[in-house]
Amino acid sequence: MLSKEKLKELAKLKTKKGRKTQGRFLVEGLHLCEEAINSNWETESVLFTNLFQNSPAGKRLIKKFEKRNVKPIPVKSEVMSKLSDTVTPQGIICVVKIKKFSLGKLWSGRSNIILALDTIRDPGNVGTLIRTADAFGIDGVILSSDTVELYNPKVVRSTMGSLFHLPIFDEIDLEKTLPKLKNNNFEIYGTDVKNGKDFEGLNYSGKICLLIGSEAKGLNKKLLNLSDEIIRIPTYGKAESLNASVAGGILLYEITKRRHG
Repeated sequence: MLSKEKLKELAKLKTKKGRKTQGRFLVEGLHLCEEAINSNWETESVLFTNLFQNSPAGKRLIKKFEKRNVKPIPVKSEVMSKLSDTVTPQGIICVVKIKKFSLGKLWSGRSNIILALDTIRDPGNVGTLIRTADAFGIDGVILSSDTVELYNPKVVRSTMGSLFHLPIFDEIDLEKTLPKLKNNNFEIYGTDVKNGKDFEGLNYSGKICLLIGSEAKGLNKKLLNLSDEIIRIPTYGKAESLNASVAGGILLYEITKRRHG
């Protein structure tokens, strides 16, 4: 059973401050919890309702947690609702320890393509871009200090488990980090909807860091000045710009297609 003190402690993980203080976060739903337990991230405990436990998928997943020596904690539906970030909880939440990666290893190792996000505050966009980066085999994702927090529940859900598949670095000062990437032979490709070169006309054979900025403001001038190339996606309709995650997907496809095509 879950004590009131323990519930109060876990409820704090619904806030950014609580996650940062405790060094862990909540993962909700069957698919995401299965992704967590199948990864090399540390899962501390798993909470589930009686209804979930009695379902065929629930029985199978809970056995998997038990085999990994993860503490199973049955809870009532009311408790699940208090911890859940969704309107209709699926009946399972696991507590996962935040994993830290070495940023230095990202640029000094075998990485060839990195995605960096600047001032993107929509959780859905960030999660979708991480998922897209995972799909195209990108070596790592960097989130600027003013991008939405990586462990925001909506970001975690939007990654569809890709959070556990590749190194992601959050709260990074890009103005300090980009010069280090350049010193390790990365070319910085900034994006600008108005003043960039047509993205299809460039060579993407080297080590690349692709910078995506917010839809509202784009990349700031300092980051554009640090860019080796500034690219854009030509559009032919009346919309002023593309959604950040859509634009990122198009560019990542083009860059990786050149490597594998």
